[in-house]
Amino acid sequence: MRPIICITGGYAFDRQFHSKSLTLNKTYTAAVTAGGGLPTLALDFDAFDEYAAMADGLVLSGSQGFSPDPSLLSDSLHTERNQFEQAIARAFLQAGKPILGICLGLQQLNVVFGGDLHPNFKLEDGVEHMMTKHTIETAEGSLIRRLFGTGFYINSRHNVKIGTLAPELVVTATSPDGVIEAFEHKTLPVIACQWHPERMRGDFPEPPEGPDMTPLFESFVALCAEEKRRRCGE
Repeated sequence: MRPIICITGGYAFDRQFHSKSLTLNKTYTAAVTAGGGLPTLALDFDAFDEYAAMADGLVLSGSQGFSPDPSLLSDSLHTERNQFEQAIARAFLQAGKPILGICLGLQQLNVVFGGDLHPNFKLEDGVEHMMTKHTIETAEGSLIRRLFGTGFYINSRHNVKIGTLAPELVVTATSPDGVIEAFEHKTLPVIACQWHPERMRGDFPEPPEGPDMTPLFESFVALCAEEKRRRCGE
């Protein structure tokens, strides 16, 4: 049986009735499936312990929201999502199950482990990381370097960056202007990237200059399967 991979989603509102719902770009499920996993969406914000018991791994997705009336996407909804994602991350950590953080997911994990964030950093640093592309340099010995080499192009879709990195995390990739673009946990099966690897594969990769990121999802799903076998004593 394929490893079950739980994925978190972003808020949305129904066009006609303005009812609260969740949304997830299909690139996430396509990437997990291509990696050999069986994707499932975390729909119940009160069931984080049950998701951690059921699934073999967790993908914390990037920031996403849709509404025909932008005023409906209030700060309280973002707070609710943050609280849920940090709770489900802790549940999976407690269960010893792997986590892949993507964009906002990377930021959530840094907070969970005791780090902090720097919002709207471009206003101080004068660099743009939203809706653009740039290169990164990977760290020696990191998973990212083993899979994709010393440096390559990535997409960039964030206005928040890591401020203080949590002590248990190790930087595995940085941008030319010094932004932390990826990290791994020192001892736990936790990896994260600030870019969107799920968009760097398939028929229309973003950016086209970057590598096919399918191997990242294959590696993560394989890690989930390995940890499952270890827990079951196989």
